[in-house]
Amino acid sequence: MLSWVEINRSALEHNLKNFRNLIGKATLLIPVIKSNAYGHGIAEVAKICDELEDVDRLAVVNLDEALLLRMLNIKKPIQILSFFSFDIQKAGEAMKKNVIFPVYTLKQAIWLNTVAERIGQRCKIHIKIDSGTTRIGFFVSELEDFLKNIQKLKHIEIEGVWSHFSSSETDYEITREQNRIFDSAIGVFKKIGICVPIRHISCSAATILHPVARYDAVRIGLCSYGLYPDKKSRKKINLKPVLSWKTTVIQVKNVKKGTGISYGNTYKMPKNGKIAIIPVGYYDGYDRAWSNKAEVLINGKRCPVRGRVCMNLTMIDVSKLKNCKEGSIVTLIGADGKEEITADDLTALTPETINYEIVTRINPLIRRIVV
Repeated sequence: MLSWVEINRSALEHNLKNFRNLIGKATLLIPVIKSNAYGHGIAEVAKICDELEDVDRLAVVNLDEALLLRMLNIKKPIQILSFFSFDIQKAGEAMKKNVIFPVYTLKQAIWLNTVAERIGQRCKIHIKIDSGTTRIGFFVSELEDFLKNIQKLKHIEIEGVWSHFSSSETDYEITREQNRIFDSAIGVFKKIGICVPIRHISCSAATILHPVARYDAVRIGLCSYGLYPDKKSRKKINLKPVLSWKTTVIQVKNVKKGTGISYGNTYKMPKNGKIAIIPVGYYDGYDRAWSNKAEVLINGKRCPVRGRVCMNLTMIDVSKLKNCKEGSIVTLIGADGKEEITADDLTALTPETINYEIVTRINPLIRRIVV
């Protein structure tokens, strides 16, 4: 195993415990583990969350992720956030296994009702409201007609209503307006006489910064993994990074002054030195934009990336290290001794991206190890 990702169980538990303390016992805590748990490993993270009393249910992006978790024997309720294919067999299996579906079109509701009737049970759904993010969801103006139609569907159980903020970490005015729209949607349910047990709109940032928006449940994505959505959040909750990304040196070579490194010779050695090659590149999620910018940690020391990051290889200047050799451990993200490289450090090298993207793009084929 030349490259691997370490998942720190105690850090994940710490982060979720701190959110439980923040929101209290009455509010549902829903870690979002979609997209391979933001690159951390959906199987590994789900198994940990399934064992934690602080976690009430899990949220995934689609039907396939939900069924994967059930195949892994995850017991807690699972909620789909975004989409599902109209696959009768898969949907029926999911309904039998306590998977909750999202609904944002009448067509979806009618189809789910048909599947539920066929298997002889009710399908739990959460109705999505578009409160201003302009993604999936009903506009409030559409809601009353939809609810009158859905009341006719005898195999549908409306368990929840929800929405999603667009700018909760950056724009308080927009957030307040979206919250007002969400409240007006809840008012439509009340007007028609539909009781909705679970109302939720808050992501990680909103949970921290806007307590009024916590309602009955909160969905904690990025912060579950010890990453912050903004500077303000750092001051309000203590989180620990869950992920470390490591690899090993596969060759060290002495290189003479003036030698070009990697494709295009974008870096030339200013003097005689040593270059270490590691078996990680942009295929693995180590961004080509970090060429000649990023650093890695070897033996507790910072070492710069030199030359262009390749598809499967990256070159590191180890001229200042005395004991770098084949097999030496290289930390791409994480701590080594007193030094640390974070996802935010790498984000700073490519300002057009965000820390979410840094971790979710780590190749899912790289082994995740719980430590």
